[in-house]
Amino acid sequence: MFSTFTRLYVGIVTGLALTVASFIFMGEEFMRKTEIGVFLGDGAYFVDQYIEQRGTSDSLYKNLTTNGKQDFFVFDLTLLKNWDGSPPCHNCELLYRLQGIPVYLIDDDIYAAVFPLPNSAESLVFKEKGDFFSPDIDWDEDSEMIFILTLIMTVVLSLGVMVYIPVRRLENQIMNLTAIQQQFGAGELDKRVDLKHFSPPIRELAIGFNGMAEDIERRVRQTHIFTQAIPHEVRTPLSRIQLATDLARRTQGEMQAELHDDIERYVDVVTDLTSDIVMLSRLSVKNHSLAKSVESIELSLWCKSRMNYRGLELAKLTVENELAYQSIHLQPTLGNLVIDNLLQNAKRYGRDNVEVTIRSVEHFWIVDIEDDGPGVPEEMREEVFVPFSRLDKSRNADVKGFGLGLAIATSAARQLGWELSVGESQLGGARFTVLIPANE
Repeated sequence: MFSTFTRLYVGIVTGLALTVASFIFMGEEFMRKTEIGVFLGDGAYFVDQYIEQRGTSDSLYKNLTTNGKQDFFVFDLTLLKNWDGSPPCHNCELLYRLQGIPVYLIDDDIYAAVFPLPNSAESLVFKEKGDFFSPDIDWDEDSEMIFILTLIMTVVLSLGVMVYIPVRRLENQIMNLTAIQQQFGAGELDKRVDLKHFSPPIRELAIGFNGMAEDIERRVRQTHIFTQAIPHEVRTPLSRIQLATDLARRTQGEMQAELHDDIERYVDVVTDLTSDIVMLSRLSVKNHSLAKSVESIELSLWCKSRMNYRGLELAKLTVENELAYQSIHLQPTLGNLVIDNLLQNAKRYGRDNVEVTIRSVEHFWIVDIEDDGPGVPEEMREEVFVPFSRLDKSRNADVKGFGLGLAIATSAARQLGWELSVGESQLGGARFTVLIPANE
């Protein structure tokens, strides 16, 4: 089985060879017509000379007038009387009729033409001498043939070498990409293409593969996390519901009422968990219908409204430059999920202070949400965006959420084309940054 490179290269070289062959064929036809034009010009000259000198004592064409034939060094001239248009010799083949003059080919090498003489019943046959125009020499001694063959070989080899390098590089890139794709398909989901080894157009394909692989790995990892985490997360509130139900059967009065309240609270926990899981699942698939509900909203007013909605009316809002007061185009449902979950996260972990800062840089708006809580260790700043991720692994599921809020915010931001990151806040806690592309 031939490789892609071999087939492509052989196809290109074959195409080059056919192109050169076609060029030679068409060039031969062009050169033949050019030769015939020169030949007819020579014949017309001899005809004019014969007409001018006919009957004069010093005529160069006395033999032609007397005997009907005359040989020159290069050409033979013959007079025909009452020519009927038939070939002037038994091996003559009509080739062209140019300018009203029939041109014949003799033995594939020699040209002959018949010129009717004006005001006369005679015609002049003008023919090349075979000994001069078709000498008997071997092909390897023919300088014209050697030149043509050398030209063909030079063109094919030079173009072949010029094509070889980019085609070979192209095949290597395709083979590299194919190898990475096969490893990814075999389950190595962390495999990515090193873009520095690729050039257009394969580079664009490699970029697309990396993006696809990143998305697939994220979805698989999320599914794996769900499979492992959901039973664990649900088991605790369900166990408590079961325990509270058993105790409620055995008790009466105020104690029973408290147990019923606990059951309702644990049911609410399961309901919230289910709602968050459903929301995260929906955000994992691109929803094109949401793009139709894009609105233009002033960034500062929108952030203030979300802060009020999350009970952070007293939190500090800072707008650093006038550009941040401009309106942005966004899908409000997704945008609210991003900001609301970040604000809720800051409210949960912040001790006393939560601050929101809006600023703009070239081509981007930036929203910083900071708190004075425990912060996020540097080694865990990527993990906090993973579903069910908690800094405190030992705390109960009903304390400070299930670890889905930042995962929901990340998925919603990805749908909007935004970017989320976490760093250290000047307040001592965490600073979550939302990078929003400016409106084009």
